[in-house]
Amino acid sequence: MNIQLKHWQVTSLKMTSENINTFTSATSSGDLHLEVGNTFIDDQNFDVLFKINLSDDEFSLEIEARFDFQLDVIMTEDFKTSSFPVVNAPAISFPYLRAFISNLTLQSGIKPIILPSINFVELHKNKDP
Repeated sequence: MNIQLKHWQVTSLKMTSENINTFTSATSSGDLHLEVGNTFIDDQNFDVLFKINLSDDEFSLEIEARFDFQLDVIMTEDFKTSSFPVVNAPAISFPYLRAFISNLTLQSGIKPIILPSINFVELHKNKDP
């Protein structure tokens, strides 16, 4: 079975800044809230959905993104309930979104925000049932 990231896009973006010199890292200041989900489109395609909110006293960023994956075989229920859609696919996708946020803030004249690496295995284990 081959699985391929076919496409990704930012579906929603809102950024505000009061003072461009304060927020430099999601790990050292401010608050990071991350939500990850899946949508199974058809028998060979599924999406990984991200919603990220970053904020501190003088800066906020809300972003939603969708990553489209395609299989070369028919998706089974075993695949849908496996770790791939909830752990592996988000781990493949997140670096693209992380780089986008760093580049967006840098190109906006703000010190680039560098999100921390995310352990999606732990995130999935700690997710509410």
